[in-house]
Amino acid sequence: GQEKLPVVSGVALDPTGKLMAAVGDDHLVRILDAQSGAMVQRLKWHTDWIKASAFRPDGQVLATAGADGRIRLWDVASPDRPRDLAERLPVIYTLAYSPDGQTLAAAGYSDKVWLFDGRQGTLLRQLAGPGSDLRALAFSPDGSRVVAAGRSGIARIWDTHDGHRVTDIPASPRRVCALAYSPDGKLLAAAGQQRVIRLLDSTTGSPVAELPQRPGAVLALCFCGPTTLASAGSGNVIHLWDITAGQESRQFVGHTGSITTLALDQRTGTLVSGGYDTTVRRWNVTDAAVQKVTRRNP
Repeated sequence: GQEKLPVVSGVALDPTGKLMAAVGDDHLVRILDAQSGAMVQRLKWHTDWIKASAFRPDGQVLATAGADGRIRLWDVASPDRPRDLAERLPVIYTLAYSPDGQTLAAAGYSDKVWLFDGRQGTLLRQLAGPGSDLRALAFSPDGSRVVAAGRSGIARIWDTHDGHRVTDIPASPRRVCALAYSPDGKLLAAAGQQRVIRLLDSTTGSPVAELPQRPGAVLALCFCGPTTLASAGSGNVIHLWDITAGQESRQFVGHTGSITTLALDQRTGTLVSGGYDTTVRRWNVTDAAVQKVTRRNP
C-alpha cells in the first residue's frame, strides 16, 4: 500500500523515471516506485530533517543532505554501500548535480557554495556566496555555469570550470527560494518571498519579463518544456506559465499545504510535487495544451 509520508521537503526523480526519492522531516530517505508510489526502500542514516535530494544524471547515485550538515551518496543498486562526504557542513538546504554528473553542488545556512567531485565525493572548491542563507542552486543546461541565491535576493553566477564569479544579478528585493534555467540556457527564472517570478537573461542578468503575481511565496520552480514554467509554494497551487505570452496557462489544485518541491519526468511529461501536507502528487503536463484550447472558461 501507500506509504505514510512525512512533511516532504525534497523529491527527486531518477533519469529512467522508474524511481523517486522523497525526503523530509522524519530523517528518512524513501525510494519509491515513481509510477505507483509503492515503497522500494527506506534508508535510515540522517539524524535531522533532510532538506534536499538529487539523483546523479546517470541514475546510479542518490545524494541526500539536510539539517545535520552531512551529505551522503547512496549507491542506488546497493544502498548498503554508501559514501559519506568528509566535510561536516552547516545546515544544507539545496543540492544540484551538474548535467554531466561530474560535480555536486551544495548550499544552505552559510555564505558558501561547496562543489564536490560527483564520483569521489571529494571537495573540489568553495565559492563565496551572495549572503549567508542560500536556498536555491542551479546548473546551466550546458554545465558551464552554476548559480546560487537566497536571503540577499542576489543570484550569483560562477564559471564551473575555474570557479570565478561571472556576475551578480539583483534577482529580487526579498529572499530567493527557487531558481531554474530554461532548457536552452538563455533564461534564468528566480522567485521567492516576493511572490513575483522574474525571468532574467542568464548571460547579462538583465530582466526579460515578470510574471503576474499569485498568492503565496514561491518555493519551487521547474521548466516543463522550452516555454512552460511550473511554479509552486505557500499558495498550495501549482501554476503553469506560458513564458512567451507571459500568462498563466493552467493550475493544478490538490495540495492542502505549502508545496516545497517540483520535479519533471522528462520522458512522460509528468510533474511531481511534494509538500507540507505530507503527500507526493503526480500531474500530467503534456495534456495541458489540449485542455488549454478546449477550456475557454477562466
